[in-house]
Parts: sequence; C-alpha cells; structure tokens
Amino acid sequence: MKKLIIIDGNSIVNRAYYGIRPLSTKDGIPTNGILGFMNILLRLEDDYSPDALCVAFDLKAPTFRHKMYGEYKAQRKGMPEDLAAQLPHLKELLSAMNVLQLSLEGYEADDIIGHVSRVCEESGVWCGIATGDRDDLQLASPTTHVLLTTTSYSQTKTDVYDADAVAEKYGVTPREFVAVKALMGDSSDNVPGVSGIGEKTAFELVKKFHGLDEIYENIDDPFIKKGWRQKLIDGRDMAYLCYDLCEIRRDIPLDFSVEAAALRPADVAALSRKLEQLELRRIAERLGLGEAEEPEAGPAPETGPASDEDLATAACAEELPFIIGEDGEIAFSIGGRDLTAPPEALRPAFEGPSKKISHRVKSAMHSLAAVGITLGGEFYDTEIGAYILDPQQTVYDLRELCRALALPCAASSLPALMRAQTEEIERRGQTNLLRGIELPLERVLFSMEREGCRIDVEQLRLFGEMLGERITGLEQSIYFMAGGEFNLNSPKQLGSVLFERLGLPVVKKSKRGYSTDSEVLEKLRSRHEIIDLIIEYRRAAKLKSTYTDALLPLVDGESRIHSSLNQTVTATGRISSTEPNLQNIPVRTELGRELRKMFVAKEGCLLVDADYSQIELRVLAHISGDDAMCRAFSENDDIHTLTAMQVFGVPDFCVTPEMRSRAKTVNFGIIYGQGEFSLANELKISRAEAKRYIESYFEKYHGVKEYMEKTVAAAKADGYVSTIFGRRRAVPELESRNRNLRAFGERIAMNTPIQGSAADIIKIAMVRVYDALKKECPNSRLILQIHDELIIEAPEAEAARAGELLRREMENAVRLNVPLVADVHTGKSWYEAK
Repeated sequence: MKKLIIIDGNSIVNRAYYGIRPLSTKDGIPTNGILGFMNILLRLEDDYSPDALCVAFDLKAPTFRHKMYGEYKAQRKGMPEDLAAQLPHLKELLSAMNVLQLSLEGYEADDIIGHVSRVCEESGVWCGIATGDRDDLQLASPTTHVLLTTTSYSQTKTDVYDADAVAEKYGVTPREFVAVKALMGDSSDNVPGVSGIGEKTAFELVKKFHGLDEIYENIDDPFIKKGWRQKLIDGRDMAYLCYDLCEIRRDIPLDFSVEAAALRPADVAALSRKLEQLELRRIAERLGLGEAEEPEAGPAPETGPASDEDLATAACAEELPFIIGEDGEIAFSIGGRDLTAPPEALRPAFEGPSKKISHRVKSAMHSLAAVGITLGGEFYDTEIGAYILDPQQTVYDLRELCRALALPCAASSLPALMRAQTEEIERRGQTNLLRGIELPLERVLFSMEREGCRIDVEQLRLFGEMLGERITGLEQSIYFMAGGEFNLNSPKQLGSVLFERLGLPVVKKSKRGYSTDSEVLEKLRSRHEIIDLIIEYRRAAKLKSTYTDALLPLVDGESRIHSSLNQTVTATGRISSTEPNLQNIPVRTELGRELRKMFVAKEGCLLVDADYSQIELRVLAHISGDDAMCRAFSENDDIHTLTAMQVFGVPDFCVTPEMRSRAKTVNFGIIYGQGEFSLANELKISRAEAKRYIESYFEKYHGVKEYMEKTVAAAKADGYVSTIFGRRRAVPELESRNRNLRAFGERIAMNTPIQGSAADIIKIAMVRVYDALKKECPNSRLILQIHDELIIEAPEAEAARAGELLRREMENAVRLNVPLVADVHTGKSWYEAK
C-alpha cells in the first residue's frame, strides 16, 4: 500500500515554536519554529518512508465556521510576531523541496486534511496525519492514522491513532468524537457546547447513545439524569450548531490527487541558498547539502534469536548492551553479535551485577518491572550522556546519535557510543555530573514514578463540584452586574460589556478589539466590583479544568497518581513533571492551596515534607561571594528584610510587610536578570522608582553586580555558562544582531548558573535521601519532588526518623560558603505538611 503523509502546517510549526528556545540568524531572522518543523518533517520521512507528502496551511481569511458562529475562535490571540515572520521562510523552504502546499479560502487546514484523507481512503492509500490537534482524531480509520504530536518542556513525542486506538483510548469511535466535542465544547476554539455538560458527562452520553440524534431521540431515557435532561433540552440548538463547528469537512472544492503530492527531487540550488540564509546547517547536512558529508551508518547487523548458550553467556558477561523494542522483545549484544530474546529469558542477566548499557534506562526499568524484573548492577544511559553534552536538544534519538558516529542503530553499537560520550564528558570535566548526579538519579525517579502519590478521590470530586457551583454563582453575579447574559469566555463580548455597556476606561485596544487580559483587569479592579468577580471566575474555571477535571481520570485502581518525572527536557537541569504536571499546582491563592488537601498519605502513613529555604539566593551568595549576602545567610538574618532596609533606607524595625514583599520581588527579580521595566510592571511602580530599587540593591550587594557582569562577559567569550557542578548551557543568543535576543541571552547567562546549580543540589539531595531511606527507614518512600521541595510517605512509626533523615540529607547535600536550610513538616495531607 502506498503511503501519504499530510502535515498540519500551522499546528506543527506552532508547537515547534513553543517547544524550542528562541533562535535567530545573525541577521535577526527567527528560526526556532522552522527548525522544529523541519526536524519533525525529516523524522516522519525516516519513520514512514512515504511515497507522497504535503502540508496544509490555514489562511487569514474567515472560514465558513466564522459565518455560522461569529464568536468562533474569537478569544484567540494573534500569532506572535516572531512566529508569523517565520511562515514565509518556511513556505519558501518547502517550495524549494518541491513539497506540495495546500490552502483554500473559506476552509481550515483541518478540512483540507479531511479532504486529503478521504481521497487517500478511496484510492487505497495509507494516510498519516501529522498534527498536534486532537480534533483530527475524528478522521482516524483503519488506513488513516493520526500522528498526534505533543510537546512538553521542549520534548516532542508522537502517539499514533487509528480507529481502534481512538476507541480504546476514549471509549468512542472517531465519528462519535464529534458528538462529544459538540456537547462539552472546546474552549480553545471558543465553541461553547451545551451549558453545564462537561467532558465526563459528554463521554457517558455518547458512549451510551452513540450520537446527538440518538441522545435527543431518547431524551426521556432513565439513563439521562434529570439535571442533564434539562440542560440538553435547553441547549439543543447550540449542540447541533457546535456539531457543525466541530465536524471536519471531507468533501471540499479542492482539486487534489495523491499523484500531485508524490515526492519529487528538490531544487538543490534554491534549497541550499535558503538553508544557508536561515543558518540551518544541521538540516542541510541531514539533506546531504552541507559542507560536511553526513556520516553514513554502518550496515545493519544481522540479528537472530538467542540460544540457551547465548543466554548463559549474557548472564555471566561483565557488560550487557540492550535495547527494548516496541513489542517488548530485547535486542542485546554479546561478543559484538546482536541477538534477540524475550525479557524473561534474560532475567539472570538483568538482575545480575553486570554493567548494563541502554538508551532511556528509566523507561527500560518500567518495561522490565512490568514482567517482574528488577534491573541490577550499574548502568549507563546514552540518552543521559547526550543530554549532558547538549542539554538544548529537543529529542535525543538513538538513531541520530549512532548515525553521527557512522554506527548502525543496534545494541552492539551502544558500547562505542558510550565511550565516545564519556570521553567528551571527561574532557569537559563533567564526569561527576554524569556518574554522581544524573545516572544515580534515574533509579530514584523510576521508584518515585512507580510509587506515585495517593489522592483522596472523593474529596477531589467534591472539590470539583464545589468549584462548579462557585463558577455558576459567579456567572450569575456577573450577569446581574452586567445587565444581562453574555459569553464570559469571549474577549469580544466581555470587552463590549466592560467598555461600552459599563463605560469603563479602555486600557488596551488592538485591531481585534478591546483587550481583557489579566493585566487589563488588574488595572480596572478599583473601577467596578464586577472586575474582582471576573478575576475570581477565571481562577476558579482554570483550577477546575486544569486540575480537578484533569486529575480524576489519571487516578489508578489504588487511588494513586503517577506523574512522569522528566530528566532530559530542560536546559537548566531542572526536573519537569508531566501527565500530570504537579510542578504547576497553584499555591498563591487559598483556593489553589486547597488542592493540596487532595494529596494524602495512605492508611497508617504520614507525608513528610521538606523545602529548601531560599536556595537560589543562597547559591547566588556562594557563586558571587558577595560579603553582605554571605554574612546575612551565615548569621541567619532575614535577607528580604535586609534588602528592604537598603532599598527603602529604613532601619529594620521600620520595615513593613509590604516593604519586605517588594524587597523579595527585587531579590528574586535580580536572579532572573529582571530590568527596571519588568520590575516596574511587576511592582506597579514607575520605571524611575524601579531603577532606584535596582541601584540601591547593587549598592548593598556590589559583589552580585560584579558576578553578573563577569558571567555575561565569560559567556560571550566561551559561548556557554556552567553551574557549580559543571553543567553547561550554550548561549548563542549573545552573538545575535537582534537586541531583544541579546538581552534574552544575557538573562540566560546570569540565571542559568544559579537555577542550574540549585537544580543540581536538589538532585543530589534526592539521591542521598533515596539511599538513606533504604538503609534507615526501609518502609518509607520518596514520592514527590516539586521544585525545591521533597515529600516522603512514611509509616507513622517511621515518620519522625524520616523527617530527621530528610533534613540531614538535604542540608548536607553539598557544602557551600553559606548554610543550606531545609524546613521540615509532617501531616496526613500535603496541605497539612506545608
């Protein structure tokens, strides 16, 4: 069967833009979106070897959906200028590659994709849809696969859905997916859905009745609860309108054939010129156009099933390179030969003391644990090695790493890849970072992911219901003050109410209309009491959709949530959390803090929580060597009060809570390279006053100013900055001709050694705590890491000892010029333990 790939151009370039740090050419052309898009395109070609390829783009003109519903996508912000500037260059690049580009006025890229997929199905051609938009799941079929690309903290992964995969994941067919969206709505497209019908209810209804018509034909069925029934009746017209808005059109007036998208040779001269202009030299090399020839991988080794003798040899080998395939089978190497075996057959080798070499070892640990195998002995992870050498990559693909060394992608290549990495890591002085921090941390993160954290499911459900009631109450109060109902989630309608009906002063306006963003609302708070209600409504709605509604489906049969802790996705070295992201649980509002009550210890246990006190400021004191700051921390003075005394020129007993709060903002703002403009905005003061604050700060802490100047100068000379422990981050932005990019680079140079060193310290502490718990508190488990905070779940009898251990290991993780301080608390819930 022939294969065609169609790329959702706007969706993929948008995700690439937000997933890759800002990049630009020496002439100031931004390129991060183009680079990410090209990486994905080339990876798709490598993975699928398509016979045909095309890209669908949206046009600026309104579509038929806008004519059906004037508020369709009304809340969407315009494309960032530096992303919009990349689209013409991307399209020129695709033209030089002879890749077919498709657009049609009046229709969206999704409709073009739907049309192309239909043509493929009718022509007996396999179709792959590369997109980041779940709306396209409705197009999945036995021969149409949705290649759903998701980006999290600069890491890109692709989940593949055919019709069966959609049904397995969501419990509805692809076509039924449209009815779900029609009922629940889609806030990203400003599709309202049926008021009061949320995601869970929408899925339940569609699973039962399979479509809108069937739901309304059976509206009196006992399955439909009384509350649902009235909402459905009231929202019938809107439900069918939303169905029309959400349904992708598959028969549009577009002249398309698979042959028109067939792969054709590129215009080499034009392509080379464009890639050179965009300074995408690695892409040029991958396409065989660069100055240096791309190394060719060696011939793929022959593999075969392992014999009993091979398995016995593997169990006794000093070194075991292995790769786990998607089917769970193991490819491993002994004596340079590549062999295969099921994991159970290799149990003695995996659980033995030999050194294991693999790519993405933590993932391998989970796969092996699923069949009851524990990975023993030392191990080396080629993904971790690649991350240390280049922490700003988006993906660390084993095939690309092997190809760079002209090696085949095989288990037998892993030792050579390991040696190449470790030699360079040693040359850079990063061996302790590798072997003392990153590699030991993998076992810790695996344990934490496997343990998970217990959730009080009933309390979380009730909290969600309370939020729903509060949201409804706020809506009614807002409508009363506004003099009538309107779409609260429509910036256009909200702007009309605030600035025309209520006559509030216009703060910011663009061609798209009145701005009602958070900055505008903050400036209007004193003008009308409706503003506070709108702010509270947004907070409650965000909390409900992002946390209560999103967390419940992720709870397992033992009432625990298992977040993924990602080690190779941030340039600073910080650990990130996904599915769910527990790093972003709100703590600044009381309502947000309430969510921590849902994270509880299991029966008979307590949560033991420890949080580093002002670790980044302490790291700054150590790195800068500033006398005043070091003395303050050594003598246990309140650093924020001391800063307030300097900034405001008052003795300590005159420092008010507001002064201390402002001084705290200055302290942390300095760490992040904040200038007078940003500080003025954050503190809502004049730029002159913000400038005076910063000058007073540096007068007190002149060593900090000297450190920042020296660090930026060194980064310009070396091209990178380093943490205390040798972690490097390249700062090419410092060479940019674009003033904004250079300023961004200076902030990176100033902040990375501080934030990165703090990240390294918490990692060291995690390894120490994990090892100490095994020896001293064997029934306690490290279960959560949130920025500078660690949480242990401990039996009540072990909790006090675990708390002492936690404080000891965190405070002694490293020795700085100033003491590290960890505040420890215990409770039945995360809320109590804070």
